[in-house]
Amino acid sequence: MIDGIFRRYDRQIWILTGGSLINSFGFSIAYPFISLYLYMYRGIPMTDVGMALLIAAAIGLLGQVAGGELCDRIGRKAVMSFGIALNVVAFGLLTTAILFQAGYPVFVVLLCLREIAGGLYKNVPSVMVSDVVPEGDRNGAFSLLRIGGNLGFAIGPIIGGILATYSYAYMFAVTMFTSAIFLLITIFLLRDTRPDQCGANFAINGAKVWSDHPFLWFCIVSAVISVVYSQMLSTFSTYSGSYGQINESMIGLLFSLNGFMIVFLQYPIAVFLERFRLTTALIVGSLLYAAGFGMVGFCTGFWPLFLCMLIISTGELVFSPPSMNIVSRMASPENRGRYMSISGVLGSAGFAAGPFIGGFLMDQFSGTISLMWLILGLLGVVCVLGFIVLRSMVSSEIDKAEGVPEVYPIQR
Repeated sequence: MIDGIFRRYDRQIWILTGGSLINSFGFSIAYPFISLYLYMYRGIPMTDVGMALLIAAAIGLLGQVAGGELCDRIGRKAVMSFGIALNVVAFGLLTTAILFQAGYPVFVVLLCLREIAGGLYKNVPSVMVSDVVPEGDRNGAFSLLRIGGNLGFAIGPIIGGILATYSYAYMFAVTMFTSAIFLLITIFLLRDTRPDQCGANFAINGAKVWSDHPFLWFCIVSAVISVVYSQMLSTFSTYSGSYGQINESMIGLLFSLNGFMIVFLQYPIAVFLERFRLTTALIVGSLLYAAGFGMVGFCTGFWPLFLCMLIISTGELVFSPPSMNIVSRMASPENRGRYMSISGVLGSAGFAAGPFIGGFLMDQFSGTISLMWLILGLLGVVCVLGFIVLRSMVSSEIDKAEGVPEVYPIQR
């Protein structure tokens, strides 16, 4: 079985998966601790820390847009290499800023640089998967990228926590080193997958993105579902530790469940879903999000919240690969970077707005907290209806995940 999986995908996919693991491992060693460092060790108020991260995230969205445009114009490998190289520089400068105890404005600038670098190459691996993997196999290929990223993110914070006891500068230096390894992998092992017709047709086809109504509808609905899903990394833990009456170690176990489910179940579920229409997976995934988040407000104690996390994580397993797959199928080869970047930017905007919306609802309904989660569940139901509408907007060629003639020729 394992040998069959390796033979199913182009060598490029396995290199991207390994690179994703190394990159997320290094990133998660240091970056999740930056707010703790600025608040605990530099005495910067959390409001200012939050503002710095918000500004950096907003600037990073511009990097995503630029990365999508450039990878269609000049090539996938060139943009990815430049973005990772800038990432190495950013983490090197952050290491230096920590060593010399630079001021708050310096950290704001460097965090913005880091987010621009990450935005430039964030969506390029997904574009490369779309370039080299036949349409019927993309669910599995996208799931491999997710497995690599999540496995790295599961290990990195453990190492980062150990390094933090010695020096925060060590953490960022290690991240700079892992980014450099990822850069060498990109330069020497990856090949550029940009189809030949990209350069010739880019200007002609660029405007088609904004007249592609099914794609724009998908982006809007995906932004809303991102608002719902983002609660898992914000208000879910807050609720669990207060209203849910469980301690931090138990909350950690809930998130470990999510990570292990992705690592061990993402690929088989993605392959199983290849027999269904992509919008079917999006509808079912959104319905599971709606059910999982809608239940949270009625749960206290570890096991009821464990059930909520199980349902939410299953929704993520069902939703994520098809959501990337359908974007790759909507796009022609010369516009894949632009499609991926626009979809990524709107999804990131929803994810960024989610914690604010969730926090506002938590404050407003603190006396009847179940109403907050019912509202979030209702948003999930709205997305179910949105994806049902999308099903009627896209052709059956785009909506099928397996055994379909390619809508556009794939350049190898």
